[in-house]
Amino acid sequence: MAHVLISCRAFIALVFVLSVAGKVKGRQAFRGFTDSVGALAPRLPAGPAAVSVITTEALIVVLLALPMTLLAGFVLATGLLSAFSVAIGASVRRGDQVACRCFGAASTAPVGPAHLIRNAFLLAGSLAGLLCALTAGGGAVGTAGVATSFVFGAAAAGVTLLTDDISRLFRPLRQEG
Repeated sequence: MAHVLISCRAFIALVFVLSVAGKVKGRQAFRGFTDSVGALAPRLPAGPAAVSVITTEALIVVLLALPMTLLAGFVLATGLLSAFSVAIGASVRRGDQVACRCFGAASTAPVGPAHLIRNAFLLAGSLAGLLCALTAGGGAVGTAGVATSFVFGAAAAGVTLLTDDISRLFRPLRQEG
């Protein structure tokens, strides 16, 4: 269980580190994210909601980095990812064409089913980490085990970041002519 816990910590923390970095990379990235928040959650004030999301994501990273706050980190991550899923699901249901901006200016694809699948993958990682944090003791893990577990979590984060690219592979080719 300790290996799974390390992988889940790395997976969720790396995704949120890259998410925060993409959103605060510059004024344009932050403005684009704020606009997407306004479109995805039209009943919320976009600016404060965007700042709250970024702050919460950064807090999750800190909580997951510290052994004594792992549980809180996974609980907060699960809650935030659930809220993201609800907002994306509502947008898809309304038929909105809202740019994701989940990772800043680099993510421009409109939210859709692929983003719901990505969030399900993230939620699975967060819930697995939460379960491990609740049940696993502080079992000793050797250096090779830590490194392997971290690499696995980093690979899961990499796949998550490529959601838009992967989903394009499964779209029908356009007929020219």
